Amino acid sequence: MCWNRFRIILMFAFTILAFILNSYLSAIPVILWYLISINIFTFILLIIDKYNATKNRKRVAQASLYFLALAGGFLGTILAMLIARHKIRNKLFLFWQALIAVIWVIGSVYVINHSDEIKAIVKNLLS
Repeated sequence: MCWNRFRIILMFAFTILAFILNSYLSAIPVILWYLISINIFTFILLIIDKYNATKNRKRVAQASLYFLALAGGFLGTILAMLIARHKIRNKLFLFWQALIAVIWVIGSVYVINHSDEIKAIVKNLLS
């Protein structure tokens, strides 16, 4: 199977899951459900990769781990790295994960500080 298609399907699955979870517990916004689910998945995937590394089995592609972190699973990645002590010595992986985390933090702060402006832009685009 083509990994790019699988990643796209995976993103749709997390989005659909977020809407389903939001319908059961609407107090939590859809975006938060999405971030929770992708972080749990990324955490589990890194734990599986650590297990496969110790057993000399087929590993998860690093591009997939970068993609999932960039798609919102950066907290799950960092948590799994700390708990399982996985990919801690890989300086390039650490650099990219730190950069992705900084991008997410800066983006989140920007969205929170400019939420009214963003809502106005979206409202103008939809009308």
